[in-house]
Amino acid sequence: MIEKIKKHSLLIKIVIAIAVGIGIGVYLPQSVSTFFIEISDFLQKLISFLVPLIVIGFVVSGISALKNSSGKLLSVALGLSYVFMIIGAVGSYFVSKNIFPMLMGNQRINIGDFDFRCNPHFNISIPPLMDVTTAIILAFIIGIGISKIKSNNLRNFFDEFHDIVDLTVQKVMVPIIPFYIVGVFTKISSRGKITEILFNFSKLITVIICIHLITLLVQYIVAAIVSRKNVFKLLKNVIPAYVTSLATQSSVAVIPFSISCAENNGVSKKISNFILPLCSTIHLTGSAISITANVVAITMLNNGEISFGKIFPFILMLGIIMVAAPGVPCGTIFATIPLLQSSLGFTEGMIGMMVALHVAQDGFGTACNVTGDGSIAVITEHINSKYFEKAS
Repeated sequence: MIEKIKKHSLLIKIVIAIAVGIGIGVYLPQSVSTFFIEISDFLQKLISFLVPLIVIGFVVSGISALKNSSGKLLSVALGLSYVFMIIGAVGSYFVSKNIFPMLMGNQRINIGDFDFRCNPHFNISIPPLMDVTTAIILAFIIGIGISKIKSNNLRNFFDEFHDIVDLTVQKVMVPIIPFYIVGVFTKISSRGKITEILFNFSKLITVIICIHLITLLVQYIVAAIVSRKNVFKLLKNVIPAYVTSLATQSSVAVIPFSISCAENNGVSKKISNFILPLCSTIHLTGSAISITANVVAITMLNNGEISFGKIFPFILMLGIIMVAAPGVPCGTIFATIPLLQSSLGFTEGMIGMMVALHVAQDGFGTACNVTGDGSIAVITEHINSKYFEKAS
């Protein structure tokens, strides 16, 4: 029991934070609400400051670490991961756009009301060193450059920088999430909209989980067609990986289970040992689906509508920025925050809602990511045995 509580400790803390925020906003004086709102605003600034550092730390280290990987297999894995993420996110957009209005009915709120500013008791400015797009471009230039010139000094520097950023995420960013959520829901409840939001959340999460499962089915149908295997046997063999990742909420922790499931599906040890750890960082279809659906939902809740022409560039960039997502619970949503602000114009209130909604179903997104890795391993195994090994 204690072990299960530890595995789901972040989700439990988030649930408690939501309840505390609601209680503060509904029952306590405005002066108390103002204090917690100001704390949340400060944490939002801190998160915004850290995200470009996360992008540089993780992307540079990730790209430069691929120096010894097989170029052809790496290209296949990267291509499949990106295509699956884009297709999953696009499908999520169209499903959400058509189903969410029926679930919400006429219930709408003005999330802009949650961006109100009280007379601050303190105002600390923490401007980011750069925006997320600049960070991504810089990270790719440095990462590819290190691989090309084979600079061990630079590689060691950015590997250590990655370790510092990773430690900061785990020891600073993740622990402050509950306090940030307290402030967000203090804002929401003080405006009297909490019942409608929680009611809509439960319905939206159910739809998102269904999209995850449908996407996994499609991925394994593709894998079955390519490899000429039975799709039901492929799916049956990856159930342990899905259940384990759902429990741990960590793509990295479940790698041994993923490798075992892939080998049961006929993937060689050489391919599984290369593809599964790699895909745990580059293939995040479940997270892309969740974030896209959440964007549609929150835009609709805010009495708005987002066109495909506006969200498609966001999805293309989202597929790239997923590589920068730290391997900790809810790392993907943190890496996406600046993109939400710059590409879609999300306000602080909307971002707070995104974080809360994402946390509530992050385990299912992780399970979709991990289980989908197995389909890429099956496809890569077939391509390698049919084309690459014969060519050599």
